[in-house]
Amino acid sequence: MAQYGYNPARVNDALATGLDASPPQPVIASVAVATRRADALAAASLALIVTLAFADVLMGVNNFYMRDLTRYYYPTKQILREIVYGGEFPYWNRYFSGGQPIAANPEHEVFYPLTWLILLPSYDLGYRLHILIHIYIGILGMYALLRSMELRPFAAWFGAMSWGMGGVYLSEVNLLPILFCAAWLPLTCLFVRRFLLRPNVRDFGVAALFLGVQFLVAEPTTVMQTGLLIGFYALYRGWYSQPRIATSVTRVLWVALISLCAMAVGAAQVFPAFDHVHDSARSRPFDFDLVSAWSMPWAKFAELIYPNILGHISVKRVMWYWGGGLYTGMGSPFLFSVYVGLLTVAFCIGGAFVRPRGGRLVLLIGIVSAIFALGGHTPLLKFLYKAGIASTIRYPEKFAMMGVFAAIVFASQMFDRMLAGDDVVRDGALGFVAATTAVAVTVAVVGFTPIYARTFMHIWGMTRNGGSLLMVSLSRKDWVIAAVRGGFAIAILATARLRWQRAWMIAAGVLVAVDLAWVTVELNPRMPRRFFNPPPIAATFPKNRADFRVFHEVDWYGNEDPARKFFSTGDAVYWVVRNGLFPMTPAGSRVRTVIERDYDKTALLPTIDFTDSVWDVKRSGRGDWWEPFMAMSNAWYRAQYRNFDAEKKRTKGNFKESLPIQFLETMHWPRYYFADQLVTIHNRQDFVNLLSNQSLSRNVAFVKLPNFVPANGLVRSIIETANRATLDVESFGQGFLVMSVTPHKYWRITMDGRSVPAVITNIGYQGIVVTPGRHRVVMQYRNDLVVIGLSVSVTTIIVLLAMIVFDRRRAT
Repeated sequence: MAQYGYNPARVNDALATGLDASPPQPVIASVAVATRRADALAAASLALIVTLAFADVLMGVNNFYMRDLTRYYYPTKQILREIVYGGEFPYWNRYFSGGQPIAANPEHEVFYPLTWLILLPSYDLGYRLHILIHIYIGILGMYALLRSMELRPFAAWFGAMSWGMGGVYLSEVNLLPILFCAAWLPLTCLFVRRFLLRPNVRDFGVAALFLGVQFLVAEPTTVMQTGLLIGFYALYRGWYSQPRIATSVTRVLWVALISLCAMAVGAAQVFPAFDHVHDSARSRPFDFDLVSAWSMPWAKFAELIYPNILGHISVKRVMWYWGGGLYTGMGSPFLFSVYVGLLTVAFCIGGAFVRPRGGRLVLLIGIVSAIFALGGHTPLLKFLYKAGIASTIRYPEKFAMMGVFAAIVFASQMFDRMLAGDDVVRDGALGFVAATTAVAVTVAVVGFTPIYARTFMHIWGMTRNGGSLLMVSLSRKDWVIAAVRGGFAIAILATARLRWQRAWMIAAGVLVAVDLAWVTVELNPRMPRRFFNPPPIAATFPKNRADFRVFHEVDWYGNEDPARKFFSTGDAVYWVVRNGLFPMTPAGSRVRTVIERDYDKTALLPTIDFTDSVWDVKRSGRGDWWEPFMAMSNAWYRAQYRNFDAEKKRTKGNFKESLPIQFLETMHWPRYYFADQLVTIHNRQDFVNLLSNQSLSRNVAFVKLPNFVPANGLVRSIIETANRATLDVESFGQGFLVMSVTPHKYWRITMDGRSVPAVITNIGYQGIVVTPGRHRVVMQYRNDLVVIGLSVSVTTIIVLLAMIVFDRRRAT
């Protein structure tokens, strides 16, 4: 192999001659000890780097807040915790939209084991840990994968850093279901690969368990990418075996069997999730504009080399992202960064010159990943959408993860070859870095001339103002940093053959760590601990917060003038969200909301139809359009913007202390009440037309039953928990009891112990016919598919663990 410039013993030249002959036992033992020591040092340094990078979060001084973390995950995990601490299983969430399933919705990760860290005595500590632990799992799992591929510890350390501290993985910190799945990707690949190389029961069981953990999270696109990666690898192993076709088919079938076992492990979430899809917004095709939203622009590829070429995610908690126009309708990227280190890309390019076996596999994965991630920028997504295949999958840019993961593995292998003495890889990487550095130097020099600012503003469609000039300044600085980064990378590659290997490895490690940290530190900015305390406005609500709901109307008006003003307040924007109790943050203050936007597209269909009806009636021109819907929804308060200029004057421009929203108190509409009028409708349009054109009683009930004149009645007592409501009622004749709770097939309603049919009422709620007299009405929510799925999951896990233990004992 010398003619290819590859020296397998390069990393440990002192042992090279001894390894060629059969080495004595003491030498083997010393090598094993040295290897274990190197692994321990590498793993400890990786853990230390993560700890230092996120020490403030670990200690509770600060916490993550970007995007969905503030508005969704922090409050929804509190709901889950409250239900469990209340002694119930989390089937039903009463805090959003009149009630929605929680266990069946994968967004809540109810069955994912690490979610239950939120049950620690301190919720804030548990919440922080259940995010941070995945950074440790991801980075150490990648190290284990690369070491299992017989890479040297330093090469494996390099790949682990590129993955665990790289832009793609850290962009997912604010996208928890994706992060929770991606964390287990390296370990899944590790044991699937081991099994395909040498089939055995133990590796099969462990591979199925790790993939099963991803199914317990049930984030579909990440599971899909994992499946594609291990499927491609199975075909690759079969292609280089004999007989080629038979072996390929066998390997693919093994992967399919592992996947089936993994799905059985995740059955607790998979079964109810599939069922929930049919009952929710995802059963209806999304508009193509929504499906193609957050398609990765072609210019994003340049970010692999120049990390801030499109802008900055957070500079002092303010986003300065001049490439936002490339994301039509979004204004910012889905994956904040795809940068995983300049050397990572350089070694991929260097590897292309030696054309190693497996290089074409990586290229194929990269092409597939890029085509999927580009989304609406290629004809494929439109074709898949029209074919009904991609009609409910959003945000194509997330598919970039698969290609980046494969590229990191390949780059680590090429780095290992360079350590082993392959000068072709080094020279190729060096030439690439030199070329990209030359470009950075040229642009950096031009950046200090007047032409740069004019060209920059022209390219990004800006007018000259304070904001655009700041972005020009940031961009100019970025090119200088890119030139300096390139210079250091050239120095590292050029000195890879020096005798002082330990000093060189330390310098290379520092460069990798600093390069990634400099870029990715802004991907996960923090807020101080007090940000996550209930805002002052929450104290203005009465203490009986379980009795009413809030209609946060202004959350729908993101493009109107007050919203543009309040959400253009720089580093105070998230304080505006928090202080204004924008959905879904009210749940953190134990305030329930209704008629919200369905951000994650998982609301039940009656809720979707009810919400659509609200805005149809508003568009009809009815002046008090909100009143009947608030009456139907048990909404006592309606949110309105305060005057921006008055609030600016009051806070002296410090919008972190602003109160952007005022909650107008209305009638105290009940959640359970007897209708005084029944109106028969045939469909949602009848409902809209009647409310648009007629003034009816606020206690009216719209149903698809033959109408009758309902008798009056009283709701004498209510006991309500997460999954159950017990009502003592009295009807003075045949009456109709309205329950402002979202209908679903898993509600069971009994009256005096006898089952009674629920009637869809007011499109988005339910009710029952009540006979004369006093009765006890009980509503109970229980999803039997959850129970079945849990049984399958537990049984499969026990069987796989038994297989692993038995096979290990047999091997021993």
